[in-house]
Amino acid sequence: MNRVSFKGVVIGNIVDILSTNLAIFPVTILVFIVSGSAAAELAASDPRALMASNLFKALSFTFGALSSVLGGYVSGRLAKHDDILNGALSSILCMGFGVYAMFGGRGGLGTQLAFIALSPVLGAVGGYLSMRRTKPQ
Repeated sequence: MNRVSFKGVVIGNIVDILSTNLAIFPVTILVFIVSGSAAAELAASDPRALMASNLFKALSFTFGALSSVLGGYVSGRLAKHDDILNGALSSILCMGFGVYAMFGGRGGLGTQLAFIALSPVLGAVGGYLSMRRTKPQ
Protein backbone atom coordinates (compact mmCIF):
# COMPACT_ATOMS: atom_id res chain seq x y z
CA MET A 1 0.00 0.00 0.00
CA ASN A 2 3.04 2.28 0.12
CA ARG A 3 2.80 2.64 -3.63
CA VAL A 4 -0.57 4.39 -3.47
CA SER A 5 -0.67 8.06 -2.51
CA PHE A 6 -4.02 8.65 -0.82
CA LYS A 7 -3.67 12.40 -1.18
CA GLY A 8 -2.77 12.15 -4.88
CA VAL A 9 -5.61 9.76 -5.67
CA VAL A 10 -8.24 11.80 -3.81
CA ILE A 11 -7.20 15.12 -5.36
CA GLY A 12 -6.86 13.49 -8.81
CA ASN A 13 -10.44 12.17 -8.49
CA ILE A 14 -11.70 15.61 -7.49
CA VAL A 15 -9.86 17.30 -10.37
CA ASP A 16 -11.27 14.74 -12.82
CA ILE A 17 -14.89 15.17 -11.72
CA LEU A 18 -14.74 18.98 -11.34
CA SER A 19 -13.00 19.57 -14.65
CA THR A 20 -15.48 17.30 -16.43
CA ASN A 21 -18.42 19.19 -14.98
CA LEU A 22 -16.83 22.57 -15.69
CA ALA A 23 -16.21 21.54 -19.30
CA ILE A 24 -19.77 20.32 -19.83
CA PHE A 25 -21.22 23.78 -19.11
CA PRO A 26 -19.70 25.50 -22.19
CA VAL A 27 -20.47 22.37 -24.24
CA THR A 28 -24.14 22.74 -23.32
CA ILE A 29 -24.13 26.40 -24.36
CA LEU A 30 -22.37 25.54 -27.62
CA VAL A 31 -24.95 22.87 -28.46
CA PHE A 32 -27.75 25.36 -27.72
CA ILE A 33 -26.17 27.90 -30.10
CA VAL A 34 -25.50 25.39 -32.87
CA SER A 35 -28.89 23.67 -32.66
CA GLY A 36 -30.94 26.83 -33.29
CA SER A 37 -33.72 28.46 -31.29
CA ALA A 38 -36.46 25.83 -31.75
CA ALA A 39 -34.18 22.96 -30.75
CA ALA A 40 -32.77 25.02 -27.87
CA GLU A 41 -36.27 25.65 -26.51
CA LEU A 42 -37.02 21.94 -26.75
CA ALA A 43 -33.77 21.06 -24.97
CA ALA A 44 -34.46 23.65 -22.26
CA SER A 45 -37.85 22.11 -21.57
CA ASP A 46 -36.59 18.52 -21.85
CA PRO A 47 -32.88 17.99 -20.98
CA ARG A 48 -33.00 14.49 -22.48
CA ALA A 49 -33.32 16.13 -25.91
CA LEU A 50 -29.97 17.85 -25.35
CA MET A 51 -28.34 14.62 -24.17
CA ALA A 52 -29.62 12.83 -27.28
CA SER A 53 -27.69 15.24 -29.50
CA ASN A 54 -24.72 13.59 -31.21
CA LEU A 55 -22.73 16.82 -30.94
CA PHE A 56 -23.34 16.92 -27.18
CA LYS A 57 -22.31 13.26 -26.82
CA ALA A 58 -19.12 13.71 -28.85
CA LEU A 59 -18.01 16.88 -27.08
CA SER A 60 -18.90 15.50 -23.65
CA PHE A 61 -16.90 12.35 -24.33
CA THR A 62 -13.91 14.33 -25.59
CA PHE A 63 -13.83 16.74 -22.65
CA GLY A 64 -14.51 13.93 -20.19
CA ALA A 65 -11.57 11.96 -21.60
CA LEU A 66 -9.28 14.99 -21.39
CA SER A 67 -10.44 15.59 -17.82
CA SER A 68 -9.56 12.00 -16.90
CA VAL A 69 -6.07 12.48 -18.32
CA LEU A 70 -5.76 15.73 -16.33
CA GLY A 71 -6.90 13.99 -13.13
CA GLY A 72 -4.33 11.23 -13.69
CA TYR A 73 -1.62 13.80 -14.31
CA VAL A 74 -2.44 15.69 -11.11
CA SER A 75 -2.57 12.44 -9.15
CA GLY A 76 0.84 11.37 -10.47
CA ARG A 77 2.42 14.76 -9.78
CA LEU A 78 1.14 14.83 -6.21
CA ALA A 79 2.15 11.22 -5.54
CA LYS A 80 5.73 11.80 -6.76
CA HIS A 81 6.10 8.03 -7.23
CA ASP A 82 4.30 5.27 -9.09
CA ASP A 83 2.71 7.92 -11.29
CA ILE A 84 0.94 5.49 -13.62
CA LEU A 85 -0.64 3.51 -10.77
CA ASN A 86 -1.80 6.62 -8.95
CA GLY A 87 -3.02 8.13 -12.22
CA ALA A 88 -5.09 5.03 -12.97
CA LEU A 89 -6.56 5.11 -9.45
CA SER A 90 -7.63 8.72 -10.00
CA SER A 91 -10.55 7.38 -12.05
CA ILE A 92 -12.30 5.56 -9.19
CA LEU A 93 -15.10 8.13 -8.92
CA CYS A 94 -15.68 8.11 -12.68
CA MET A 95 -15.93 4.34 -12.64
CA GLY A 96 -18.35 4.52 -9.70
CA PHE A 97 -20.53 7.02 -11.55
CA GLY A 98 -20.42 4.75 -14.61
CA VAL A 99 -21.59 1.76 -12.58
CA TYR A 100 -24.34 3.89 -11.06
CA ALA A 101 -25.44 5.07 -14.52
CA MET A 102 -25.34 1.52 -15.84
CA PHE A 103 -27.60 0.17 -13.12
CA GLY A 104 -29.71 3.33 -13.12
CA GLY A 105 -30.70 2.72 -16.73
CA ARG A 106 -28.85 5.73 -18.15
CA GLY A 107 -27.11 5.09 -21.43
CA GLY A 108 -26.51 1.83 -23.21
CA LEU A 109 -24.90 -1.06 -21.38
CA GLY A 110 -22.10 -1.41 -23.92
CA THR A 111 -21.32 2.28 -23.85
CA GLN A 112 -21.19 2.38 -20.06
CA LEU A 113 -18.95 -0.70 -19.92
CA ALA A 114 -16.60 0.90 -22.44
CA PHE A 115 -16.44 4.10 -20.41
CA ILE A 116 -15.81 2.16 -17.20
CA ALA A 117 -12.94 0.27 -18.85
CA LEU A 118 -11.52 3.40 -20.49
CA SER A 119 -11.45 5.57 -17.36
CA PRO A 120 -8.43 3.96 -15.66
CA VAL A 121 -6.58 3.80 -18.98
CA LEU A 122 -7.01 7.55 -19.48
CA GLY A 123 -5.96 8.21 -15.87
CA ALA A 124 -2.88 6.03 -16.43
CA VAL A 125 -2.05 8.07 -19.53
CA GLY A 126 -2.12 11.19 -17.35
CA GLY A 127 0.12 9.44 -14.83
CA TYR A 128 2.48 8.47 -17.64
CA LEU A 129 2.66 12.08 -18.79
CA SER A 130 3.43 13.09 -15.21
CA MET A 131 6.19 10.48 -15.01
CA ARG A 132 7.68 11.67 -18.31
CA ARG A 133 7.70 15.24 -17.05
CA THR A 134 9.52 14.44 -13.80
CA LYS A 135 11.88 11.79 -15.24
CA PRO A 136 15.45 13.09 -15.47
CA GLN A 137 16.61 13.22 -19.08
